Amino acid sequence: MADESYDVIVIGSGPGGLSTATLLQKRGVKCLLIEKNNLLGGKMISIDKDGYAYDLFPHGQVPMRGSAFEPIFEELGVFDEFVPALEPDDPRDVITLLYRRSDRKEYNRVTQGQAMADPGPFFELWDLEKEQQEAVVKIMAEMSLMSDDEIGKLDGITMDEWLAERDVPGPLYNYLGFHANASLAEPIDLVAASEQIVIMKQMMLQGGGGQYKGGFGGLTKVMAREFEKNGGTLIRNCKVDKINIEDGAVTGVATPEGTFRAPVVVSSAGIQPTILKLCGEEHFDKTYANYIKGLVPGWAFTSVRYFLDKTVMDTAMYVMYSDESWLNTERFDKMKNGEIPDEVILFMVNHNFYDENAAPPGKQVLVSGTVCSSNPEAKEIEGLWKRMDEQMQEFFPEIWQACERREYNGPKDIADLTRDSVIEGQGGECVGLAQIVGQCGSMKPDSKAPINGLYIAGADAGAKGMGTHQSALSGTAVARMVQQYLRGRAKMR
Repeated sequence: MADESYDVIVIGSGPGGLSTATLLQKRGVKCLLIEKNNLLGGKMISIDKDGYAYDLFPHGQVPMRGSAFEPIFEELGVFDEFVPALEPDDPRDVITLLYRRSDRKEYNRVTQGQAMADPGPFFELWDLEKEQQEAVVKIMAEMSLMSDDEIGKLDGITMDEWLAERDVPGPLYNYLGFHANASLAEPIDLVAASEQIVIMKQMMLQGGGGQYKGGFGGLTKVMAREFEKNGGTLIRNCKVDKINIEDGAVTGVATPEGTFRAPVVVSSAGIQPTILKLCGEEHFDKTYANYIKGLVPGWAFTSVRYFLDKTVMDTAMYVMYSDESWLNTERFDKMKNGEIPDEVILFMVNHNFYDENAAPPGKQVLVSGTVCSSNPEAKEIEGLWKRMDEQMQEFFPEIWQACERREYNGPKDIADLTRDSVIEGQGGECVGLAQIVGQCGSMKPDSKAPINGLYIAGADAGAKGMGTHQSALSGTAVARMVQQYLRGRAKMR
């Protein structure tokens, strides 16, 4: 297999890389997909062992209706296998929310249907007077009715700045502070208003918190199967050492398995590892290399997985936050320096709600997470695990008492699984680059790198939105760009 030639080589099987490879192969482009792990999926990985099926960290698809994966499955001819485990209009109670105002000692607790579908439970959760309710509805309506052009003009404005121009009830501001952490892994005083508003709009109009049978890995399995079925070559357990470049153009990659040739290389290994390590900054203009070095990573999510010996959970998601527990930049810096907060946000996914086969009969599995530094050597992680367990004991005693074992996961595990840490303190981010002012929307890094035939797919380039959806959007766009590039090369021959 070594030294074989392809039209395109794709590095990494995360949602960006896998989407690109699968679509190109379906369209008749000869592709090689190289994955450094045995398991496929990157940050969309799911585990299936010991009778349990679950994601490594808590995921929730936004949007539920109209996600980037739908047209991919339709083009592959397997739309019948695109089976969300939850519909936006599901009549059941779906989410359990716990919230404490700064002027209260106790947490309010409500259980409701799909998040954002009905503001009534939020009004109850937040203890809002009628005048405050009207102010909340006004702001939420403004976000839901904004056009794409209007949202695009907010790339350089933080969500905090956008809200400062409006009459915002405190509980709504604190919810959006929590939402910036849980959905974007960012602080509200840095996250671009355009990024947060587009996700809020999708949640309100298209649903949020979606999942799939067997976790997000169910999508991975189908796309990887179709990739190989259509003639694509997949190599697992193979780490790319170098992207080969000659005369300003890629020529392929070098791996322990040998050298593979192609006029196009698509990397979903992260923009910084790709440019600074796999290619080498000597191949780029200093201005571009310094720009890549200066890009800011998103925060990470550290997880605790609870395996229960009986069924005690009856909703899909459990969310817990207070006015003090969500993190802005100041609070985050304190935590990063070892000051573990008294309370942390919790975002938790009960996989059994989505899939009756997610655990052995009579058992359940819960994947819980909170935000942390993306530094693989972050010192606050064990303190956060302890705090997460303490909150579980206090506020969800029925879950804690049913727990027969726990598994812990942090940014080092994510870095080992996905992208290399090439800049100190980076590598374990739960998505990729931070969705903050200056590096998203119109200022997002271009998927086409300044080397002929080199493209970046995934959350670091070319798309907006939340997590896996954003990555798949990027992969879809890169597939189109690569086809155009290959057609141009063919015409020049």
